[in-house]
Amino acid sequence: MKHWIFVFACAFPVAAQLAPSDLRVEYLRDPLGVDVARPRFSFVPEDSERGAKQSAFQIVVSSGGATVWDSGKQSSDDTAQVEYAGKALESNRSYDWRVRWWDQADHPSPWAQAHFDTGLSASDWKAHWIRGANELRKEFSLDSKPVRARAFVAGIGYYELRINGRKVGDRVLDSPYTVYSKRILYSTYDVTGMLNAGPNAVSVMLGEGWFRSRAAIVQIEVEMAGGGRVTIASDATWKSAAGPILSDSIYNGETYDARKETPGWDRAGFNDAGWEPASLDDAPTGVLSSEMMPPIRVTGSIMPVKITSPKPGMWVFDFGQNFSGWVRLKVRGPAGDRVKLRHAEVLYDDGNLNVENLRGARATDVYILKGSGEELYEPRFTYHGFRYVELSGFPGTPEQDTLLARVVHSDVQPIGGFSASKTILNQIQHNILWGIESNLESIPTDCNQRDERMGWMADAHLYSETAMLNFDMAAFYNNFLRDIRDSQSDDGSVPDTVPRARFARGPADPAWGSAFPLIAWYMYERYGDRRALEENFDGIRRWTDFLTTRAHDGTVDFFKYGDWVPITRTPGPLVSTFYYYVSADITARAAEVLEKKDQAGQYRELAGQIKAAFQARFFDKENGTYGNGSQTSDILALAAGVAPRGSPTLDRLTDNIVYEHDTHLSTGIIGTKYLLPLLTRTGNAELAYELAVETSYPSWGYMVEHGATTLWELWQEKTGDSMNSHNHPMFGSIGAWFYEALAGINFDAKQPGYRRIRIQPQVVGDLKWASGTLETIRGTVSSSWSRSGDALRMEVTIPVASTAEVWIPESRLEGVTVTESGKTVWKNGQPAEGASARERGDWIVVEIGSGSYLFERSGT
Repeated sequence: MKHWIFVFACAFPVAAQLAPSDLRVEYLRDPLGVDVARPRFSFVPEDSERGAKQSAFQIVVSSGGATVWDSGKQSSDDTAQVEYAGKALESNRSYDWRVRWWDQADHPSPWAQAHFDTGLSASDWKAHWIRGANELRKEFSLDSKPVRARAFVAGIGYYELRINGRKVGDRVLDSPYTVYSKRILYSTYDVTGMLNAGPNAVSVMLGEGWFRSRAAIVQIEVEMAGGGRVTIASDATWKSAAGPILSDSIYNGETYDARKETPGWDRAGFNDAGWEPASLDDAPTGVLSSEMMPPIRVTGSIMPVKITSPKPGMWVFDFGQNFSGWVRLKVRGPAGDRVKLRHAEVLYDDGNLNVENLRGARATDVYILKGSGEELYEPRFTYHGFRYVELSGFPGTPEQDTLLARVVHSDVQPIGGFSASKTILNQIQHNILWGIESNLESIPTDCNQRDERMGWMADAHLYSETAMLNFDMAAFYNNFLRDIRDSQSDDGSVPDTVPRARFARGPADPAWGSAFPLIAWYMYERYGDRRALEENFDGIRRWTDFLTTRAHDGTVDFFKYGDWVPITRTPGPLVSTFYYYVSADITARAAEVLEKKDQAGQYRELAGQIKAAFQARFFDKENGTYGNGSQTSDILALAAGVAPRGSPTLDRLTDNIVYEHDTHLSTGIIGTKYLLPLLTRTGNAELAYELAVETSYPSWGYMVEHGATTLWELWQEKTGDSMNSHNHPMFGSIGAWFYEALAGINFDAKQPGYRRIRIQPQVVGDLKWASGTLETIRGTVSSSWSRSGDALRMEVTIPVASTAEVWIPESRLEGVTVTESGKTVWKNGQPAEGASARERGDWIVVEIGSGSYLFERSGT
């Protein structure tokens, strides 16, 4: 509801909307360490009245009370990615910004205000990289309590920063995994309240991390009352000692000897005379860049649901859920007792841990007691993928709270919700969410448990759209795209895994490397992020050009994996050629958006040539199918629009699914991605639904019926020493179909970022209701429907900054009537007077603006 402000000097009231909400800079709320020259601002206009529109906005940025940029009143409905256009932002400076908007009647809203800090520029880094053993420390003194202090920290490997006896911030497993030769990410902390007048101590604990080495760089910039400044920087005057961490490894776990703790080591006044001087480390070649994405955090805790003892002196804790993280141990016992914690996804039939599928990863933490009453231990520099923990060496008998699981992943915020009347769909959604979250560890990993956990590119793009519909992924994927750019070779190729790892040999399989154009394009589609195309266009173009060097007569024979883990094999060259087309097509579309006309024409022509070559090489005229007639072969041909009008390929595909495979898919990860959307788009939503709710092998429901709490790597249930991860989200592409088909929330490709929305739910099968909510960059979109007999009820919410069309299925009923909040909008095959409605095939389409709506359909 609008508020009225009465100005007594005037004779009329002035309407004002609610102040804008969800203020962000570079997708982050109140960020520290912004190191972008022209940061982008986003906000969400708020007004509960229907049809509200933004006609203008104003953004003002200030520092120390002085304005550094005032956009003025901008006649625009833009609410996201508004670029800063003021004078150059200063290094390590605090800025306030505020925003207001005007509606279609030119009424202004109240101001809303937020804050951001800039990062440390390259020229302002005075600190040196230092290394030693596991612990580093430095004492310093301040004349008075500071008025502002920021700590800038990066690790080669992992670090934990401490000031005056306390951990700084809540990040864990920092610094993130990057292409270290190109880029190292630093974190920025506000430590003003942690520093004292007089003596202070700063200390760092080090872990090997992904780099498998220990070094850190620390710089604390302190501002005093009256304008004085003090810099504390890591250098050779710092001291070093081994500390209690005997070993740490991402894959193998951590061993911690509490007897080696030195109380007070992280406080001022500690006697460090026996400590060694820290060593200056050769500066890594990668540039220092701010970690402008959600950090890894402990996001929750899980109590065990069951404790068993398959052997004397051994207990197995079942936490009821597969996830990423570690456990907190609570223990009392004699000094020197060794408590061992082994982690696994599955059990043998006798209740013992089955760790075969972990391959080389030992996934074992060891805690050695110091013998001083109740002791608590959590590892710092490792994480595990697990559901079960084997406890041994425990002094006494464990209790329910002896182990508490800690959930750990990149702290992306949930922004979507989906549920439906069919229980199996809700459990699949549950498995998708846990699978994606537990594979966001600063990069999108393939699995979370075995000796791998890499940023495999196919996995990344296959579940990226689902991730964007469930979590706030914009900043995360912006960083990942930068990782891909940093990984690109001079010939334009990219590796199969990013950052490049031991698994990545030679150029990426085209289906893997095409994550580069695909994720950049998804960023544009779902967030309206033009800069994602600007920054990555050259790299995307070079990737497409690389594929051209591997092409012959318009098709690409080069492949490594193709349609990975299928039931029925698909020819690798067909899959590679499909992604060659996808890459060329996105390059052309990106060039069109960026108004690069010559390149748009060049790559549009190339895309057409690839389609023609695909048709000429892979089409089987006799059978009306493509390749070897596998489901994936036909799916990719249809998804690319290769199959000519009137082609029997779609019928052949549906026959293959229904008759040859008894209404089951036989696709691998590639074909599965495109299958349900293709069926829905071509009028086969009922068949797509049947596949989605199937519970026999192979299906998502089969995983659920066999106890899965996340998605598996394979359609099969396997537990041996091979490829059989039980937490592998690459089949999670179905999650996007839940939102877009069943809940019906879709963006208009011509007006990306949900500026224009299409609500078109598929009312299918025995589904009684479905509901979806999405916090878009422009505000909340929701769509829910329920039915009883021929009656259908649809509730829709559209944000202020968007318009929409609502597609109401009429199911060819006689005498269909549609009302909105009790008012007739369609009756007797015609729109009601004044209603913006039309008929489109089997749908009634109604145009709406912002606000909440209730549509009801009835018929005879």
